Amino acid sequence: MTVAFQIAACATCHAIADGWWTHGIADDRAGLRADELAFYEHLASAHPTVTLHGRSECRDCRSAVAMAQFAMADTAMYLKDGTPVDPARLHFIHHLLEQTADLDQAKVTSVHSFTAYLYHHASGAPAGHVCSPDRGHRYDVTVELVAPARLMSDEQTTTLKTVVAELDRDLQYREVERLDADRALATLDDLARWVHAAVTARLADGLGRRLRVRVQAPDVSAGPAVFPPPQ
Repeated sequence: MTVAFQIAACATCHAIADGWWTHGIADDRAGLRADELAFYEHLASAHPTVTLHGRSECRDCRSAVAMAQFAMADTAMYLKDGTPVDPARLHFIHHLLEQTADLDQAKVTSVHSFTAYLYHHASGAPAGHVCSPDRGHRYDVTVELVAPARLMSDEQTTTLKTVVAELDRDLQYREVERLDADRALATLDDLARWVHAAVTARLADGLGRRLRVRVQAPDVSAGPAVFPPPQ
């Protein structure tokens, strides 16, 4: 039985998760921590087979694991029955509760498209060549976000629209190879990945992994690039 199935079938899990999201929207940190501890205790007693794992991209997960190894006795937390609380597992509860948003069937889809005209940096190609510095390429960019309704506030929807509008403005008539200071964007896949990172950096935690970017260049023979690539 999967973790999602166990949680979806458990009324107590739903009640705690709903309270956690309510406290999160209200920015009630004390309420969030209390709900996470309650969820930790409930999983230990009602769903002992659920395994909690950290996320590789979460810096706080690594910190939580390190703290668990050096926890002092006088700072330890205990459940009502006297069982010590593992601080790393308690942190992982945060991510598990984030995933409960997916149990809601209601989804919000926000799609924004624009066309960017980008030029090549001088490459030695003759004037008029498709890759010459005096010839621009048309790039059709689509940014799509599909997320559970409880994750998509009006503020997040507005932020996404604003970020895409800023990209539309900032990408016009730039040299495609110089968009990223750290690496050259040599392919459509590179540009799709760059747009995805640029938008994700401005969204709330957890929404970036629900984002999909599609880039197509009509005058380039290669097909459209999608990031993240379809599974």
